[in-house]
Amino acid sequence: MKIKNSILSITFAVGIILFWGACTTSNKSGEQETAEEHSHDEGDEHASTEAMDMSMDESHEDGQENEHGDESMSSMHGDELAWAPSADDSDIFSKSFHFVIGSADDLEATVSGNSVTLNPSGNTAAFVFHNKLGNIGGEVSYMLHDFKGELKLIHHFKDAQNYEFVSVNGNQMKLGRVVNGEEDIFDEKSFDTGSSGWVQLRVSAAGRHFKGYIGDENITHGHGDELEPGYVGMMIDGTGSLMVKDLKVTALDEE
Repeated sequence: MKIKNSILSITFAVGIILFWGACTTSNKSGEQETAEEHSHDEGDEHASTEAMDMSMDESHEDGQENEHGDESMSSMHGDELAWAPSADDSDIFSKSFHFVIGSADDLEATVSGNSVTLNPSGNTAAFVFHNKLGNIGGEVSYMLHDFKGELKLIHHFKDAQNYEFVSVNGNQMKLGRVVNGEEDIFDEKSFDTGSSGWVQLRVSAAGRHFKGYIGDENITHGHGDELEPGYVGMMIDGTGSLMVKDLKVTALDEE
């Protein structure tokens, strides 16, 4: 009997030990799985956060690049007009321009190579592109021989009594407008072309800001009320001889 009771006690104790060991293993396994799941979730969350941060950084950089691109592209909007004389044209003015003051006979144009020599008669003559434009940048390359008088880049031209301009007379530049036949000068300065060769006369008219240039040098600057879109071209008033080799106009954004 004692032996039988001892065997039962031992069997019961072994059972308790095995049961306790199984429970402990199960708990450890569960805790390990929970820890792994928690670590996995934290890793996913961290990766997701990093991905979001990278996406926001890339989006910010893209936004800066787009903004710079748009800005850098603020001056290419709208129409761009360009003219250069061609000996193949029987009338070098007719395709690109129409006269608003005088006629081609007042300029006696002769084409030679990539330029045209003008011999104005002393009567004022003005020719403009067929398109009306608002904010513009314009330029003309010219060379004076014995020309005496005024050469104008005109813009926002409505009629002979109403337009805006930058003009040169010798080495004197004027920037302004004509309203109802009365000249209103924004700015007037002398300049040095640096040589007796080709000179580039430029004008910028954007919003209420007006600037006159010789090459890249800003000579005159003024402000005035913004006018309605008008024609762009050249006006010549004088005698003698001068050469012109191109005329370009680009629509600008408002400053």
